[in-house]
Amino acid sequence: MNRHDDSGRVASKSKRRAEKRERRTPAGRPHDDGRRPRPAPRPRATPTTSTRSRFAGRRYVYGLGIAALLGAALVIGLSVISAQRGGSAAASRDGGIAGVASTAALIDGIPQRGNALGRATAPVVLVEYADPQCPYCAVYARDVLPTLIRDYVRPGEVQLVFRGLSFLGPGSETALRTATAAGSENRMWNVLELLFRNQGPENAWVTDELLRSIVVASGADATRVVDARDSAPVTGAIGSWARQAQLHGVNGVPAFFVGRRGASLQRVPIRTLSVTELRAALDAAL
Repeated sequence: MNRHDDSGRVASKSKRRAEKRERRTPAGRPHDDGRRPRPAPRPRATPTTSTRSRFAGRRYVYGLGIAALLGAALVIGLSVISAQRGGSAAASRDGGIAGVASTAALIDGIPQRGNALGRATAPVVLVEYADPQCPYCAVYARDVLPTLIRDYVRPGEVQLVFRGLSFLGPGSETALRTATAAGSENRMWNVLELLFRNQGPENAWVTDELLRSIVVASGADATRVVDARDSAPVTGAIGSWARQAQLHGVNGVPAFFVGRRGASLQRVPIRTLSVTELRAALDAAL
């Protein structure tokens, strides 16, 4: 009786365990170990072609922006160097004024009257509009003008006429008045050349000390020139040049016009500011 009861209790316990396992395991799923399998890892999303293109496009735009900034910085740096080149050269010979000897050699012996350089009977006239502070005008004065003077002005074929403008601020006005006043002593072209050869940072290099030194180096009387800067003749000449520039449609410097004496002037198209461009215009007029 006791053995039977014991075996019955064991069988009953085994049956109850089996029923519990069946209740814990969902139908249709293997249950070798009674544990639920882990879900498979989800695959990582990879950029589609359009996504990659969009990101690449952004990088390209950012790259262009950086390149543009670097380009702008380069342009600004080159402009500053160009403006300061003459200023650093000014600390050379001839009392700190650069180009005194070369300017004298270039101009001496050529008839000069007011704003005109060359024979009054020259068959062709070349008019230049310029600002004393303009760096491109300085390039012309340094690299192009000497050849024109040698080949056309000294032989008496061309007369040069300067008409000054002051686009770039108060320094331009003061320098232009000084050069124009020197014209009464027939030294305007000497002063202009020395101004272009001693340019510095815009509206910072034109000082009374420098201007007096340039006038003295040109051979003119500094006291008379400085006293005449605000005179009626100087003011009238500058006003006349400004009106003529407006009539000719001059909106930038340097600008050049050429023609036979007594005839209308034609604008010279300038692209590279080279001797070749101006030589072609002068030869055609001659």
